[in-house]
Order: sequence, then C-alpha cells, then structure tokens
Amino acid sequence: MGNLPPSVSSCVIRSLASPCSNYDGIVNSPRGLHPDRRRGTEFVCAVQAVGFDLTDIHDGKSRVTHPRLRNIPTEGKDDMAEMDAQQLDTLLRSIGALEPLIREHADEAERNGRLSETVVAALAEAGVFRMFIPRSLGGLEVPPQTLYRVSEEVARIDGSTGWCVCLLGVGGSFGKYLCDEAAEKIFTAPQVITGGTIYPPGKAVVQDGGYIISGRWPYASGCHHCDWLAAACHVFENGERRLAGEVPELRWFYVPRTDVTIHEDSWQVSGFCGTGSNTYSLDKVFVPEAYSFLVGSQPPQSKHFQGPLYRYYPWISAFAFPMAAVALGIAQGAIDAVVTLAESKKPAGQKQTLRDRPGFHFQLADAVALVESARAWLYASIDHAWEVATTKREASLEERGRLVLAAANATRSAARATDLAYTAAGGTANYLSSPLQRSLRDIHALIQHVATSPQQFEAGGRMLLGIEPSYAFFLL
Repeated sequence: MGNLPPSVSSCVIRSLASPCSNYDGIVNSPRGLHPDRRRGTEFVCAVQAVGFDLTDIHDGKSRVTHPRLRNIPTEGKDDMAEMDAQQLDTLLRSIGALEPLIREHADEAERNGRLSETVVAALAEAGVFRMFIPRSLGGLEVPPQTLYRVSEEVARIDGSTGWCVCLLGVGGSFGKYLCDEAAEKIFTAPQVITGGTIYPPGKAVVQDGGYIISGRWPYASGCHHCDWLAAACHVFENGERRLAGEVPELRWFYVPRTDVTIHEDSWQVSGFCGTGSNTYSLDKVFVPEAYSFLVGSQPPQSKHFQGPLYRYYPWISAFAFPMAAVALGIAQGAIDAVVTLAESKKPAGQKQTLRDRPGFHFQLADAVALVESARAWLYASIDHAWEVATTKREASLEERGRLVLAAANATRSAARATDLAYTAAGGTANYLSSPLQRSLRDIHALIQHVATSPQQFEAGGRMLLGIEPSYAFFLL
C-alpha cells in the first residue's frame, strides 16, 4: 500500500544452535499465526482499485474541528524527513479509507468484547501494527509523532480501535532488548502483532537455558489478535527471589500466543468494551533465555534497534504516552458528534436548534479550546523530545517531566471536553444509539490508566525540580 514496505512473501527462520532455536516453527504461514487476518483487507484493495480517495469523503454532517490530522502539513514545524512525511500521509489516508469499516464494526466489537477480525486484518494490512518495528525487520520505524497522530485519528473514529492501534502499534519498541536472533524470529513475520502487560508480575523460575514462568496478567489489550505476548515476572533461583543490584529482578518474557490461556469472561467493563483487554495466564511454560530481557535503562541489545527511536527517545513516551493521543481522538470524535446533533436537535420546549443557542456556543468553544490547546502542548513536547533524540542525546529529567505533564494534561483536558460535549447534547446522549455515550465511557476508562492519569501531575512537578519520580518507569 503506497509507500509501505512490501509484505514478506514467506517467513523463513533459520534453525540455529542457540536458545532461539527452541521456538522455531512458530511462524508457520505467509501471514504469521493468523492467516485469517487476510479477511477484511479486500475493502482497502477495492477502494484503491477503483481509484477512490476516501480521505476527503464526508457523510454530509457538519464538523467544527481542528484541521483534520490527515491534512496537517508534515513539513516545516515537525521537520520530518520526506520519507517520514510520505509515510504519515500514506497511513492517514489508509485510516481515512477504513473509517466506514471501523464504524460499521464498532457495535460488534462492543458486544463481543474485542475488535472484529475484519477490522484487525485491514489495519494490519495498512501497517499500523508495524509502526515501531525497525525497517531492517520489515517494519516502518516511524517517528513518534506519526504513531501519535495515527492513534488519535483512529480513536476519533472509535475509541476501542484507537486504543488497540496505540498499544499494539508500539509493541515493536519492546524488542530492542532482545538478542538479534529472537528479534528477527518475532518481528520479521509478515503483519506480526505483539502485545502484553506488566502488572502484577508473574513468577519465573530459573532453568537450564531459560525459565519456567507462571502467572496471570490482566488488561492485555488486543490479546486475541496477537502472535506474541510479553509478560513481566519476578525471577526466582534456588528458591529465592533473585536481585538485580539491590532490587528484585524484574524480567519480561516473550511467549507465543498459542502457549497462553486467555480468560474469556475476564473483560466485563463499562468503557473500552471493544478492546479485548482480557486476563491471560501461563502455567509452568518454558521460555528460552533469549526470549527474555531485564527491565531497566540499559541500551538496546539488538543491532536492529539502534536508531534514535530506540536508543535515545524516552521509552515511556514511546509506549505509554501515546494514550494521551487516543484521549484527544476520543474527545475530537465527541465534539464532531455533538456538532452534527446540534444542526437538527431542538431542546424540549424550544424553537431554536441547539446550534443557535448561546449556551451551546459556550460549551462548544470550551471543549474545542481544551482539546486544541492540549494537543498543541502534547505535540510540541513530542517534537522537542524527538529533536533531542535525533541529536543522539538522551532527554533530561526536566524534559521528561514536561512529557509527563503534557500527556497527563491531554488526558485530563480530553475528558473534560468529552464531558462538555455529552452534557451539551442533553438526554439524546444517553441513548445507546448515540456515539456520545460510548465516548463518555471510553474516555473515563482511559483516564484511569496510571501512565497518564491526573495523579501524574505530581510526578511531573517532581521531575521539573530535578527530583526523580516515585514511578521508575518514567525514567526509561
């Protein structure tokens, strides 16, 4: 598609005399573990075949929005290389083409508790799950701004889909701590999708050549669609917890999804219902040493992960703070929805439409100001951090603090804007047929996440003063 790298026609993994060879044969089809992911890509192909560009096709409904993400200039302010600019344009045009498909399957995802495989297949074909996989492994290796923008645009269409695009799209960044052989085995599979979760850590018992791991991990968003899942564990050796320096060793493990038990009844929630963030478990599963890595601030181990995205850009901003872009997308979708409603709705006992009422003007202006100001700060912070990374310098504690604050502010502002849009719509927003009720539930599910929740203002303030945060992941 466009400027995306061509799909690998087959996945040939060499059997090597190393721990990596224990996992040979896992990638066993031209499209990885999910050959059925081919379904749904026909929509994109058909659109392209007849020459349509759905990017600018609207549904005839009014919108009061910032300039649409797909139309944001990619030169000048962002100072992106031409290839990156073209890549961003290609990805956003693909999302524009997929918007009707995503909307069509949103209710299905809500009912089933996970995204439609048809939608996942189309998104995989568009390349969104390979955004942070290195180019040398067949990925896109996009600048962080691109992933943020793509995640925001998908979330504007549907919150659950945007959340999964965000979290599964950053999966490639975790591979930087693996050995070359493991990284190549996992990430060269065509349209591979990786995911996982951290807390609470499981238990890994040291064995010859690897570890025996057990545990349960909740909130594994998109786990049904993953080929590999990463799980964090405390390490035990000779019956005792092993230390890394003076603290308990925390190690992450990559396991094939076929080794995992997904607990289907574990995702009964009010918001982000379609994300499939189920609990999964492992019971005494052997994982080779090469498919694990120590959680910490060590430099990337693999030769494939030596670019500024992996070596210098703050990891926490690469894999956690894009959630803030999802929040902004949800809020933008809510603003779009209430503006469309305002064209025709007449509040009870009133002759004027909502569009003509001064009170609505104030609420709309407040919501738009919240979203656009938060967006401006978030992207300015990312732009600065990326500029620092491209000069081969790691971000300072103060610079990291500003990233924390920009992300936390974006989620808080997006939640407030969504609340305003929902309230302005009146009783209409309460119906399940209204997209506003889903936006409200999704945004309040998102702000509960520890990485970008309002409580992180305290962490950001500490870092601005040169004090390390209590949440150590902000230093990664």
